Amino acid sequence: MVRLVFASFLTLGVLFGLLFAVLTAAMVTQGVSVWFAVAVVIVIAGVQYLIGPFIIQWIHKIEWVGLDGIDPDVAQMVREICAKNKLNEPRFGLIRDGNPNAFTFGHYPGNARVVVTAGLLEVLDTEERKAVVAHEMGHIIHWDFVVMTVAATVPLVLYYIYRFGMRMGRGSRRNGGAALLVALAAFIVYLISQYLVLYLSRVREYFADAYAAHATSNPNALATGLVKIAYGLARSKPAEKEGKEREASPAAVGMKAFGIFDPVFGKSMAVAGAGMFGMSAGAHAGEAATEAMKWDLWNPWAFFMELRSTHPLPAKRIKALGKLAAERGQIPPYQLPAEAPESYWDDFGVDLLMSKLPVLGLVVGLAVGAVFFMQQMILTGAGIALAGLGLGMLARMGFTYPRGRFADGQVRTLVGKVKVSAVRPIPTRLRGTVIGRGIPGLYWGDDLVVQDETGFMLMQYRQPIGILETLFGLFRAESFIGQDVIAEGWYRRAPVPYLELWKVHLPNGEIHTCHNWAFAMVGALLVTGLGVLGGVLGLLGGM
Repeated sequence: MVRLVFASFLTLGVLFGLLFAVLTAAMVTQGVSVWFAVAVVIVIAGVQYLIGPFIIQWIHKIEWVGLDGIDPDVAQMVREICAKNKLNEPRFGLIRDGNPNAFTFGHYPGNARVVVTAGLLEVLDTEERKAVVAHEMGHIIHWDFVVMTVAATVPLVLYYIYRFGMRMGRGSRRNGGAALLVALAAFIVYLISQYLVLYLSRVREYFADAYAAHATSNPNALATGLVKIAYGLARSKPAEKEGKEREASPAAVGMKAFGIFDPVFGKSMAVAGAGMFGMSAGAHAGEAATEAMKWDLWNPWAFFMELRSTHPLPAKRIKALGKLAAERGQIPPYQLPAEAPESYWDDFGVDLLMSKLPVLGLVVGLAVGAVFFMQQMILTGAGIALAGLGLGMLARMGFTYPRGRFADGQVRTLVGKVKVSAVRPIPTRLRGTVIGRGIPGLYWGDDLVVQDETGFMLMQYRQPIGILETLFGLFRAESFIGQDVIAEGWYRRAPVPYLELWKVHLPNGEIHTCHNWAFAMVGALLVTGLGVLGGVLGLLGGM
């Protein structure tokens, strides 16, 4: 607890030091009262703090249940923790969705809410439920709601100062230059502060894990629970084919405090090898889990993506829990590989190059077109630059959307791949049952989760126009749940393992297609064609 308090106050001190440095500069250049600046900070933070929990309750389909409706052992543990820490029992909620997930929210420890999905209850045994609930109680006891709300206020206010400073700089002759400098400084500090807030969130996540290990005296239970939730290494019953809602297990409710995982990257162990615990357990389950964790440990993309996440990489959390288990004389359930068999930086370099090809194409096009610009052949120069951009877009499309055969794959096999990223995919066909939405309980959520005989995986639904995604989430997505499907698309990891959908084949023969790839290809061809046309017309006109 002393280390947690120290880390929190140190990070908050740096954040508010940066904030007030920018505020001071803003007040000096614009003559703004310090009390006005403080009032703005308080109002923004206060509104966010007050309405946040109500918004969460509004956008999620949460069914509130009592503590007695969960596993008796879990209920007893919660009551003991609350009595020891003089807390009110948190309110427990259930989301009837097959995607294993959970979260906690509230204003302060006395009115915390803990929500879990039905899918999660089916995945964990009693000891794992106790460990995950203890993790959530750790977030509550550590006042993470309040601390993270206070921390998140700093980037918000800095961004406000940046926008305010830009407007003042453009509209003031007397102090315009100084205001623009303050705005630029505020934007730079805003970017830094975002990473500091994310760092603080990751630190508090580790401490919630440590609290759970201490409260249950069983770090291994949380480790195996995290593997099951994140990599999907547990068998979950498919929803009834008739479309009936998944019933809640009588065993447990409630689990994720400030988040077992990041809501976006949180499916990040997302999902690997579901059948292993249910069918054969033991060594096979451990092997599947360690294979799934290699990406977190070895792929260079993992490091950079963790910097932008509220949660540590799952493999790192499991590794830390393994150390806590060893300190207690327990044998960790997973023996993580110490060294990578090869370097993956060359693949990372290729991925990075491919992701920037349009920009590189534009730069090369401008360099070549400069010759024509100097000869006043503007149309030709612009056409060459535009063609360079389009050719870069086409080359990137060929790399990021390979159109070879969509080979049959399985979740367990896919998540064990290390040479894969958001840029470098694997064309894949998955056969399984849709068990829920990507964000459980979000009634307009368009992403879905598919489960095959080895695991479950997020299916990312993308259309060229965002409103089409929202309409699908509102009116079509629910009808997919419980159906056996064949999903074709591109398997990626960023760091969440997911399948970017191309086509979904339904049992009745209907095929639902995502047109994002086709739209992007048409756009690339159009840009290239316009560039070539402009260049040719410019040359003809100059003759």
